[in-house]
Amino acid sequence: MASIDRVIQLARAVLDRLDAGDRVSVILPQARLVAEARGDKEYVHWIDCELYGLPAVPFAKKPRRATEERAACLLFIELRGVEDVEKLSADEVVAGKRPDPSRKGKVLCQSVGELERSVAEHRETPPDYTGWSADQILQAWVLQRERVLDRVRVYLHKYVGGVWLWAQQERNNVKLLGPDYRIVVDSLEALETGVGEELLAALGNLRGENPANWALAALACRNVILKLGRTLLVSDEQVYQSELAGRPLNLRGEMEKNKLCAFIDWHFRRSADESVKSELKRLDEVVRSIYEKGSKGKSTTRHGEAQQLVIDTFDFVSALERLTGLQPVTYP
Repeated sequence: MASIDRVIQLARAVLDRLDAGDRVSVILPQARLVAEARGDKEYVHWIDCELYGLPAVPFAKKPRRATEERAACLLFIELRGVEDVEKLSADEVVAGKRPDPSRKGKVLCQSVGELERSVAEHRETPPDYTGWSADQILQAWVLQRERVLDRVRVYLHKYVGGVWLWAQQERNNVKLLGPDYRIVVDSLEALETGVGEELLAALGNLRGENPANWALAALACRNVILKLGRTLLVSDEQVYQSELAGRPLNLRGEMEKNKLCAFIDWHFRRSADESVKSELKRLDEVVRSIYEKGSKGKSTTRHGEAQQLVIDTFDFVSALERLTGLQPVTYP
């Protein structure tokens, strides 16, 4: 994925052109850069369909087998579905009946550029309504094309606007937590423990202005400790004799904090590198600190306290991932 600043720059440029009313066909190539920079394969394929028309996308495999390609085609069809105006009766046409967008019986597969040109040509040379049938059907098709172009513009604005907001939040998170924060979240999500979701929830609540949100951010940090302890130490033992703590740790019941401390101690005992042992000792203390401070989230928490706790939690997880790979261990 491109740098966050690059994504923000590209997305902002596209939004400005959409807001200025530029033709969608000339904006789409720039919007495609946004999707590529964000790594959204589905939207890269969708924009290709809009640029070339569904049957004419170059190098597209037929049938489209990739999940992203199928999703892009479904999106294209959803935006392009219209009522088949040729199925209107003569009486309906004479009465000036407009197509019903809820009765989609046809898909306009042309490129956005082709749709724009056909609409422009119709506006430049309006039909002679002496021959009502063909002309009014033509007019109905032009209205359908205009509706499709409006849908594509609105959806493109929604997508690029969402990317711009996401990138702004990512940049703020990097400023707060450092460039490795996304690596930490991704590695945790790969464990399928929900810890990555807790970290992101902590960040989201930290951005709120309500003290209740800050308390939730603190509790989310505590939940990170609980979920890591539940995942990283597999044991049926009731007690673990910890060298770092200098006492036995109770592993019975819901003792996730002790299990995580035992996991750290397990690695501490097996390391011959003094710098690694020193860092693991620090992390053992950080576990207890995050758990205790996070538990205070049940009461009033100041924003500064919650922010430092989130920073400490990301730092802890990052360091633990670097030293242990976050691979579960079995004891004994």
